[in-house]
Amino acid sequence: MKIFFKETGRLYRVVKGAIIDYWDRHTLGMSMTLLVFVLFIAIFWNKMFISLDSGQQGIRWSRFYGTQLDERYGEGLKVIWPWDRMYIYNTRIQTRRDTMQILSAEGLSISVEFIYRFYAIPDSIPQIHKSLGVNYAETFVAPEVESASMSIIGNYTPEQLYKISSLVIQSTIKYYLNKQLITRNIVIDDYLIKRISLPDIVSKSIEKKMVAEQLSYEFDYRLIVEEKERKRKSIEAEGIKSFEEISKIPILKWKGLEVTSEFAKSANSKIILMGTDEKSLPLLLNTDEKK
Repeated sequence: MKIFFKETGRLYRVVKGAIIDYWDRHTLGMSMTLLVFVLFIAIFWNKMFISLDSGQQGIRWSRFYGTQLDERYGEGLKVIWPWDRMYIYNTRIQTRRDTMQILSAEGLSISVEFIYRFYAIPDSIPQIHKSLGVNYAETFVAPEVESASMSIIGNYTPEQLYKISSLVIQSTIKYYLNKQLITRNIVIDDYLIKRISLPDIVSKSIEKKMVAEQLSYEFDYRLIVEEKERKRKSIEAEGIKSFEEISKIPILKWKGLEVTSEFAKSANSKIILMGTDEKSLPLLLNTDEKK
């Protein structure tokens, strides 16, 4: 064992001496090489060392082989050759806000403010990079959203836009956009209309028309009620007529007899004067003194 450690120590001293001797003989060359290496790293640091944050993916473009479709770089620190490029994509849900002037079905200019959210399918980032590029949100998604908004909202008249629920328009545009964008591996997460502004003169005209319609509906309702009341009174009159024909007693006399009967049932003292003919009604006199 002692011999082993002794030989190891001797070998270490020999190697150390050789390194020192080599360094002494090549100090200038080694220093220049190290300096060039440090300068190379310093100059190309940003091109070689790429940091990807959460929700980001990187696509490497090779100077010699082009876009590497089978490579997707996830979050973290990545190292590439300085002559290659790393394109960074945001795979999170992105939000855009826009305001447009859209011509309605009647040719009136309507201001529409809307918000839309979208995201790229992470597994398809290489295909998106090759077909659309890193600025796909501005060059592809935004024009598609604007076109769909103009096409669908422009089919409505100002009066329809004033009355219709925005949920109907939103769901229609979202469905249309997803049908178009899914072929490019992009999904519209939501489409929200924040405000639809009609010209003041148009809004006031629609409001007046709606008030007139409500008054018309109210008038029609009153006519229906009056018609039902007329029918009720007609039926009541037919019943009275039938009663008089069957009983041979006028309805007024019958009502008078009913009232007389009710008064007669009360505990108060009274005098009843009977008429002298069949058309006369009884007359009741209250004999109780006022207290």
